[in-house]
Amino acid sequence: MKVSQNWLKALVEINTTPDDLSEKLSIGGFEVESLIDCSSNVKGILLGKVLSVVKHDNSDKLSICRVDIGRSNILQIVCGAKNVRPNIYVYVATIGTHLSANNITIKKSEIRGVMSEGMICSLEELGIEESSEGIAIINEEIATKHNLGTSAALLLDLEDHIFDLAITANRPDGMSVIGIAREISALLETKLTFPRLDKKYKINVFKNFDLCAKAIEKNCIYTITHIDSVNGKELSPLWLKDRLDKSGIKSINLLVDITNYILLEQGQPLHAFDKDKLSNLIGRDVLPQDFSVRKAKINETLLCLNGENYELNENITIVACDDKPVAIAGVIGGLETSVNDETSSVYLEGAVFNPAIIRKSSKEIGIRTESSSRFEKGISYKNTLDSVTRAINILEEYFQISNPIINTSNELDKTKLLIPLRRERIHRILGPLVIKNKDFNENNQVNKRNLSDNEITDKLKLIGCNLSIKDYGWDVEVIPNRSQDLLREIDLIEEIARLVGYDMFDLNLPNPIKPGKLSNAQIALRKLKIGFIDCGFNEVLSYSLVPEINKDLVKISNPLLLETSCLRDNIWQEHIKICNQNIKSAIDYCWIFEVGNIFHKKPDLSQEELLSGLIYGKNKLEKWSSSSKNDHLNYFEARGKLKEALTVLNLKIEDKTTDSIDFLHPGRASRLFTEGNEIGYFGEIHPKFISEKKALKKMYLFSLKVSKITDASTRKNKWIPVYKQYPTVPKMERDVNFIFSKKYLVNEIILQIRKCGKKLLEDVNLIDIYDNFGGEFISYTFRLSYRDPEKTLLDSDIASLHDNIVETIEKKFNTKLRE
Repeated sequence: MKVSQNWLKALVEINTTPDDLSEKLSIGGFEVESLIDCSSNVKGILLGKVLSVVKHDNSDKLSICRVDIGRSNILQIVCGAKNVRPNIYVYVATIGTHLSANNITIKKSEIRGVMSEGMICSLEELGIEESSEGIAIINEEIATKHNLGTSAALLLDLEDHIFDLAITANRPDGMSVIGIAREISALLETKLTFPRLDKKYKINVFKNFDLCAKAIEKNCIYTITHIDSVNGKELSPLWLKDRLDKSGIKSINLLVDITNYILLEQGQPLHAFDKDKLSNLIGRDVLPQDFSVRKAKINETLLCLNGENYELNENITIVACDDKPVAIAGVIGGLETSVNDETSSVYLEGAVFNPAIIRKSSKEIGIRTESSSRFEKGISYKNTLDSVTRAINILEEYFQISNPIINTSNELDKTKLLIPLRRERIHRILGPLVIKNKDFNENNQVNKRNLSDNEITDKLKLIGCNLSIKDYGWDVEVIPNRSQDLLREIDLIEEIARLVGYDMFDLNLPNPIKPGKLSNAQIALRKLKIGFIDCGFNEVLSYSLVPEINKDLVKISNPLLLETSCLRDNIWQEHIKICNQNIKSAIDYCWIFEVGNIFHKKPDLSQEELLSGLIYGKNKLEKWSSSSKNDHLNYFEARGKLKEALTVLNLKIEDKTTDSIDFLHPGRASRLFTEGNEIGYFGEIHPKFISEKKALKKMYLFSLKVSKITDASTRKNKWIPVYKQYPTVPKMERDVNFIFSKKYLVNEIILQIRKCGKKLLEDVNLIDIYDNFGGEFISYTFRLSYRDPEKTLLDSDIASLHDNIVETIEKKFNTKLRE
């Protein structure tokens, strides 16, 4: 939002410098992105009078001019303009002046043997016009009101500054000059003057408007006003052009400029339709009841003011006349019904639409306008009728208008919305003011006190609030243009603190200040991340917003794009994309993991934190370190890497094969369990993904439920290390080899051995696999370690126990010990 200081001065008294005001606005919440000095291009340009003009002896096109700029010495300037002559007033660039439009600095120089002490300028050279014919000649009536040597900035009305403000979504009042003026009045505590409504007009509440209920809700309004006897050829006065130009809006004609002026001044978008063009469109004379607001239909089109022909659909809300589209509601008008030089009668539209509907239409057609940006932030419908009245007041200054009638969809709700404001709550939240004594620097003495009632009421009155005194404090009525952001008691308290100054209040820190610390679960998750990184994995972060690829995804109510309209229900799909990108970039391994949330729609809306990842290829730095052409990990190697990363948490994790996970290879996938609870899965990607080119190579996916892992790993018996005495006696080892059916899991076999081993069996490890039987059988070799902490074992001590284990395994798994 750009606004000139001179325009603001017409509304509010400004008793400080532009730089200081810029800082106060930024601290107050209206960040000033840039402060533009309008006179910067004409610094060093002075009012001068040409006393005489003599032709240059050595040039047919040059003249030697004597110019008075109000100094003791008369300047001699060589000029090449055809329109230079004696006794005219001109703009003179003195020596040392930099003309940014031409990027030249004026120097005392000799031109064809004659010394020139400056330059007589055109408006093009001053950067005011795009092109000029000859030098600028100042109107004598205007020039004689000033002394020679007066700065050109004063004559050109450029002694002004433009504030470029970044208005946040919670302060829609900042999208109007009046709103900014009120903010300045509150910050500087100076007088505020609003534009007067010189004349009011008849208002007709027309209940038969056909208005889309979603677009025009209870707190919205639609008005249409017929205005005759106007002239589209009439150009705007200089003051209006100047204010529009400094706000970044190009002047078109008086009718259009007034609608843009009201948009800037009041923050209320207006639109003017050419009545004759509307009549030609519908084939008869237009009436107010012909206007409607509805959803567009498929295959409808509208040629808009920007020259684009938009294809409409049901996501776009339009203004129609006799059911024919004439504007995209709140965004942009139609070209075929727009005001031009031939316009003599208009229908003036003023409305407040539902912000969500405008945002949706704007996004659908891909443009954002000054009007739509205001509707999206939200404006009060209580200002609309006054804004329309203000526009007609200005039109009456230039045209002979005959008592127009403002047709409106509803009357204003005059019910006062009061916000209770408790004195005790203000003091409790803000704390005391810190008042420093005059001798503060000497002995650091300060006084502390709560805000007084007068200070509280004065600050709220500065932003336009009306207050009624109550026992508990006040009932506060908020003005319409602040009704979007001042909704609760805490909002009013924040305004009081902002206007008083946050730095004026005492510190309110906990006593004593207790340092924060990580919980055991947070420490466990950090350990887990470090474990993965130490094993060669890279942590990634993927976007949690995805397109709607199925109906089970949680939809966002107001998405920015269709590609980010839902919350994800898995992470592995993003990881496959990352791996595919690595493969396309000729990187032959990809080990990644991510800690993130997924979101479930059924049975209830919920989110779950997962540690998910992907393993592809062998993570090695030196190519020549291996002569093998097979750079892919097999299932057990990949599972071993996951096990290695998880060892930091001292968890025993069991694998149970599964074929029920549809994106994993049947028979090469397992569900992971600890303490009997399922905590995730691990497996090779399903071959169909490779055949469909969704995955470019064989890769392994894993996912772990963070809450289950941290709960299990932070139990007291696992989280706190228990130190055991180092064994002082040797262990005895026995290797056993069996041929098993492949339907039995190694974990089941080891568990059965442990059950039979009792106290003397210290450990069981799988040390060899032989799988060349050509059928459904496989050979496993286990190493059993025995130890008695009290003595050295003899063969006789473990013979019966060992035989019992072998016998049990043979019976349980229908196998025989291999000799």
